[in-house]
Amino acid sequence: MALLLVFILSIGISLIVMGQTFPNTYHYALMPASKGKDAKKVFKQNCVKCHGADGAGETTFGQIVGAADFTDSEWQEQVDDTRLINSITYGRGQMPSFGKKLSKEQIISLLAYVRGFKK
Repeated sequence: MALLLVFILSIGISLIVMGQTFPNTYHYALMPASKGKDAKKVFKQNCVKCHGADGAGETTFGQIVGAADFTDSEWQEQVDDTRLINSITYGRGQMPSFGKKLSKEQIISLLAYVRGFKK
């Protein structure tokens, strides 16, 4: 039992040291209203050009680069939170990285905001 506890603690410490402190899930519906407004503002400033205000990705730029449709429930089911956080942080395909531009809190709020588009 003690060995298992040491193992679990060592993994947790390793993840923190490596900077992997994002939660596995964080849902927009559970976000305080003030954070939701902040997330909407960050989304508008950084994501609307390609993903559109409605998250469907049907903008001119979105169609050119193949932006994901966040309203697609199949996409929402297939893409886990870790992949979405990594895409925001490090970029993916034509999507630029935002890891140096946005804080971890802003990235988590974007994750939650994007999850809120699910129909």
